[in-house]
Amino acid sequence: MSVLQIGAGGVGWVIAHKCAQNNDVFGDITLASRTISKCEKIITSIKGRNNLKDSTKKMAAVAVNADDLDALVKLINEVKPDLLINAGPPWVNVNIMEACVLTKTAYLDTSVATDLCSPGQQVPEAYDPQWAFAERFKEAGITGILSAGCDPGVVSIFASYAHKNLFDEIDSIDVMDVNAGDHGQKFATNFDPETNLLEIQGDSFYFENQQWKSVPCHSRMMEFDFPVVGSQKVYSMAHDEVRSLAEYIPAKRIEFWMGFSDTYLSYFNMMRDIGLLSPEPITTSDGITVKPLQVLKAILPDPTSLASGYTGKTCIGTWIRGQKNGLPKSVFIYNICDHKESYIEVEHQAISYTTGVPAITAALLYFQGKWNDVGLYNVEQLNPDDFLDLLPRVGLTWQVQELKA
Repeated sequence: MSVLQIGAGGVGWVIAHKCAQNNDVFGDITLASRTISKCEKIITSIKGRNNLKDSTKKMAAVAVNADDLDALVKLINEVKPDLLINAGPPWVNVNIMEACVLTKTAYLDTSVATDLCSPGQQVPEAYDPQWAFAERFKEAGITGILSAGCDPGVVSIFASYAHKNLFDEIDSIDVMDVNAGDHGQKFATNFDPETNLLEIQGDSFYFENQQWKSVPCHSRMMEFDFPVVGSQKVYSMAHDEVRSLAEYIPAKRIEFWMGFSDTYLSYFNMMRDIGLLSPEPITTSDGITVKPLQVLKAILPDPTSLASGYTGKTCIGTWIRGQKNGLPKSVFIYNICDHKESYIEVEHQAISYTTGVPAITAALLYFQGKWNDVGLYNVEQLNPDDFLDLLPRVGLTWQVQELKA
């Protein structure tokens, strides 16, 4: 057996560690990135943390440009992986999926292929470029698993589990993501700044009564009393899983909420107001063309560098309300993850950990023959019980909290 992983950022770092911890199943592991030194650094970390379970299996680092379809096809044909795990930025998803169809290689990713704030890429259209591959995956006889991260991913599976096991009818699904940790920086993003700052500046889209509704970013807020991390402000945001949940889980309203501190929003609003968050190219007085958001990305701390000093916990979960046996019911299904404990295990912080562990859980289910039907699937379409049974062994526990209906 063998696995090819594309992407060596924060999430890729954790996926590679977890892949190595389970290489008795996955076999040889090849890490690929535009910058080969990033892959080599991850392999050094894996060996330094003694996370290579079977030392007889190989780990290799290679360079590849995921925007180059021919280079991807060539690499896949050389490695001949049983599964390709895409841990790259969202905008490479479609190209990598094309390469997988051409080489008849199984595919898994952790996020949607759109930036969610550009015209034609809003939540109502999210997944369209990837869902367009459905028939081609069937014709190629391969499996594709979409959005097997945390949010999207685990939170979607929480909703699927609730729909299957806890409710007769669902009124509302609220996905809630709070990072109550502290990295010691005045302003930084927990994963790729370009991806992060694009997704949080667009209008929020939510699904209600079979219609898409939108409000300006950060204009819709509520406070929620989270387990362990306490009361937090969360803001309505456009996010991948709202579209897929609306497609596959019957509910009257579906919305995504993320926690932001007042300080974070002050910095964010200032940078947005002066144009630093724009992905559009501008030309300076010296005739140099730059994209402000990419300049900001170069200035901000590398998310990987935040891990060693991170303290505190994350709480990410799904709040579901509806009816069971004719009575109102309300539950919050969630995970708590500790930044320091994540660093001790895999030398990275909890934001990346909570995305990397689910991806490997899904990959293990693929190799076990439980999530390997031919075709293209979002995680909401697959058996949630299999996933949630395995998730704690891979590294994330989960709880169901009964709330007052």
